[in-house]
Amino acid sequence: MGPPQQQAVLAALLLRRGRPATAAELIDAVWGDRPPRAAVSMLRTYASRLRKVLEPVRAAGEPPKVIVTAADGYRIRVPGRAVDLDLFEQRVAKARKLRGEGRLSAASELLHTALDVWEGTPLAGLPGPLAQDERSRLAEVRLSVLEASLDAEVELGRHGESIAALTALLSKHPLRERLCRLLMLALYRSGRQAEALAAYRGMRSTLVAELGIEPGTSLRDLHDRMLAADPALVPAGPPGEDDAQEASLPPVTGVRPAQLPADLATFTGRETELAQADAMLTSGGKTAAVVIAAFSGMAGVGKTTLAVHWAHRVAHRYPDGQLFLDLRGFDPAAAAMSPAEVVRVFLEALGVPARSVPDSPDARIALYRTLLADRRMLILLDNARNSEQVRPLLPGSPGCLVVVTSRTQLFGLVAGAGARPVAVNPLTPAEAHAFLTRRLGAGPPTAEPRATDEIIRRCGRLPLALALVAARAATRPGQPLGAVARELSDSRGSLDAFTVCDPATDLRAVFSSSYDHVSRPAARLFHLLGLVPGPDISVHAAAALAGLPLRETRTLLTELVRSHLLVEQSPGRHTVHELLRVHAAERVLTEEPRQERERAVERLLCWYLHTADAACPDLAERGCRTPLESPPPSCHPLTFTTRDQALRWCEQERPNLVAAAHLAATTARPCTVR
Repeated sequence: MGPPQQQAVLAALLLRRGRPATAAELIDAVWGDRPPRAAVSMLRTYASRLRKVLEPVRAAGEPPKVIVTAADGYRIRVPGRAVDLDLFEQRVAKARKLRGEGRLSAASELLHTALDVWEGTPLAGLPGPLAQDERSRLAEVRLSVLEASLDAEVELGRHGESIAALTALLSKHPLRERLCRLLMLALYRSGRQAEALAAYRGMRSTLVAELGIEPGTSLRDLHDRMLAADPALVPAGPPGEDDAQEASLPPVTGVRPAQLPADLATFTGRETELAQADAMLTSGGKTAAVVIAAFSGMAGVGKTTLAVHWAHRVAHRYPDGQLFLDLRGFDPAAAAMSPAEVVRVFLEALGVPARSVPDSPDARIALYRTLLADRRMLILLDNARNSEQVRPLLPGSPGCLVVVTSRTQLFGLVAGAGARPVAVNPLTPAEAHAFLTRRLGAGPPTAEPRATDEIIRRCGRLPLALALVAARAATRPGQPLGAVARELSDSRGSLDAFTVCDPATDLRAVFSSSYDHVSRPAARLFHLLGLVPGPDISVHAAAALAGLPLRETRTLLTELVRSHLLVEQSPGRHTVHELLRVHAAERVLTEEPRQERERAVERLLCWYLHTADAACPDLAERGCRTPLESPPPSCHPLTFTTRDQALRWCEQERPNLVAAAHLAATTARPCTVR
């Protein structure tokens, strides 16, 4: 693998998980803020040498397949399960899922298998800040997984085997309260109560001496329960895979949770969506089933704001309280919540003590539905990943309202559970004007109507984009709206004007979290759409752009539509929101090599050219046609059997044909004629 710096380049590429790394990022990973003067040429040399090592039999002139050029940097392509860290993380993720399903023994075994992959110190001997940071991060990851493994061992009743490992580990990490808690449980359940209490005293002394703090609530509560000899601390026997643990519950009839977030004081418009939602509660009289409202739309369109506002409007109909939780379905910084985790939180909100919550997910859900029976409650599930995440959380008896927000259409919930879909679209022009007026006051929009219209147009009437611009204008009271509009105009072709430090409101980060949750083929098609010159695209043109069969293209377009990355404005014709189009154009530059971008554009232009040529026999005068070369193999132009078909196609595609002609005039590789 060559010298340490060369190995560090390989490690940096592998840690990108197939995503491209720029030359600047790789240089920073290897040398930090003190790179040598020849860092760029050294980086190229390392990449060249790594290619020879990783592809020793590559023929002369054959492009590399493992380390490929991406813009000014590189990207590595390796098969699945080829990187030990990936294998480790896959096993840990599967173990967590098994534990969430109540299959504790299988989860424990898989955690042991995952830890067996770990050999020595990660990235041992590699220089550079990236390797140093990753060594620290991965050491913490391994320790957390080791804790989870020992936790499972204790829960399975293997106390004796766990005590030695926990004691040794706690001596190396004396400030880890979770390790102390597990050791206390293992000792206590082994009949060694005095040693368990001594372990607590040792941890408390260390925390007070080292940090000047007391142990956390969880550890103190466990200590108090041990002093009181709480019988719940000693299970009747090792838990089975599918056992439903019975809970002795206190009366919970008086518990009335009120968890809705605050309504937005500047909420504006949405009369159509609100009327559609209100109709769910009034149509059909008294319902015999749970009412489910599914608010779906693209990222940044204001689904949560709308759902919270409507929930406050109708909360008086549900006197037994409201439950709310962010399911983190598209959170880039945290994993999506499993139904078992959500139900645990809801049970505690309904008055069930934490120690009485069943371990089995099925038992938790059964208890949750029992507590909701004969109640009228409102449950708001925000930011759902898919229908599978929501379905187990539905009450089992009528009287409740479930409100779900998602960036996907939740088709399975609509089809299988009778959810009523509410499509949340960008604001109307009038609503967008009212939005800015509520945020900025009536003065600025009235004084500068043209600038206001330009801001609304540049923001694509998307509430998040408008909110970011309004916040910028509000924090610069002396700056006219015209200056804001010019700033948006100057940044056309990028989302830089909507970039902020907060990932929750940074438009590029918000869009990326939607993009990252579709399949790779669908993501590729989405970012290729950033190359499309016209306002919309047909299924056949999209197939030519991507170089894919028509049937596969339809499937990918459907996936993008259901993820609200694409809009099907009429059967077979799709368009992309203005800002999502900008995002796609940014992504295609980093995700696709220049050669592939050029081939995609060439396929699309050739498709338009050859399909227009096919319409010529009925439309052009004799002698006006120019013979063309054959289209590329993956480009399949349309043919027409009647004059009306040809005319209809020309009318539909007129804006796209004009845009394609302009693009063809500037592209470096135009379609050739014979």
